[in-house]
Amino acid sequence: MSTATDGHRPSGPLQSDDEERISEAVRDIAEQRAHIEQAKGMLMFIYGLDEHAAFDLLRWQSQQHNVKLRLLAEQVVKDIAELGKRKPLENRLDHDRVLLTAHQRVVDLADRRRNGQSPTDA
Repeated sequence: MSTATDGHRPSGPLQSDDEERISEAVRDIAEQRAHIEQAKGMLMFIYGLDEHAAFDLLRWQSQQHNVKLRLLAEQVVKDIAELGKRKPLENRLDHDRVLLTAHQRVVDLADRRRNGQSPTDA
């Protein structure tokens, strides 16, 4: 049996409680990070930013208004999604076409790689 002084943790209910708390904390972190990633993606799309610039924009707004970045990101995701429901994109057909033909470009990309061409060659 382990003791507190031999460097090993005791097993049993205490270890199970610790594992549950850790699992819950990891789930929370992943959920929080998901909102930030979604907000970054939306800003990247809307403003044509790279991922670093999108994060910098979120961070700047967070610091400027003294609001936690996670909470700001959640609100951005909620608001942009709601805006999209109320006022659909005027060029929705372009976006639909991109979505509905993406599989063709994936096949083309795989063929170019297989033939030794650059993935960006047309």
